[in-house]
Amino acid sequence: MESPIKERTAIDIGKTVEKHACIVSEILPAHALTGCDTVACYYGIGKGTALKVLRAGSHSLSRLGVMDTPIESVLVQATAFMSACYGQSSCQSMSETRWKVWASKTGQASSAPPKLCCLPPTNESFAENVKRAHYQAIVWRSLEDNNPPHIDPELFGWTKDTKRKVLRPTSVPVTVELAPEYIMHLIKCGCKSDTPCSTRACSCTRDKLDCTLCCACNTKGCCQNVTPQFRYRTLWIAELTMR
Repeated sequence: MESPIKERTAIDIGKTVEKHACIVSEILPAHALTGCDTVACYYGIGKGTALKVLRAGSHSLSRLGVMDTPIESVLVQATAFMSACYGQSSCQSMSETRWKVWASKTGQASSAPPKLCCLPPTNESFAENVKRAHYQAIVWRSLEDNNPPHIDPELFGWTKDTKRKVLRPTSVPVTVELAPEYIMHLIKCGCKSDTPCSTRACSCTRDKLDCTLCCACNTKGCCQNVTPQFRYRTLWIAELTMR
């Protein structure tokens, strides 16, 4: 392949493939897992980091994107791979990796506490992202098949929005609490008008969260917040799970 720009370095595709033959089969799964158009990326973990882990040869993604592979088996490989990307090779879960990364960053006296977005995701949110990566890798691996497999996206981290006719990524399963109840009560609004929480200016109403006794609207006793039963995570909670 020659560059259209004069004096720009030309890349020999054949030699590139030959040089990296040992990781060619896992480049697509690694690309899907570390972020693509349909899968969320991990803050601070780029493609260069993924390539270094692949080249090291100690962690594989051979199961990602292979049809009929149990998702539990895919999760084991993906957890080991992403933990290695965060510099934690001995962790058995992403929540453990998250804790160790936090501990290593807060243990440095000369540095400020880490931003939540810098931490790895929790087990629950990571599992949903791995499902989406697995789905995307299956699609890519099947591009040359005459009869590509029919797979239901709702089994791979997506939820159908029939009203808007779109697929929405699942952050965490509906059965999983976004945070302990005592933390949810720390999220509060400061509405003090005559009709508090009646507009999106209220942080609780905007993020579809119930107001609590900690909110300023309760001092007047006329809170106008009417939220649906299903609560979408707030931007603050999003940093606790996946970014």
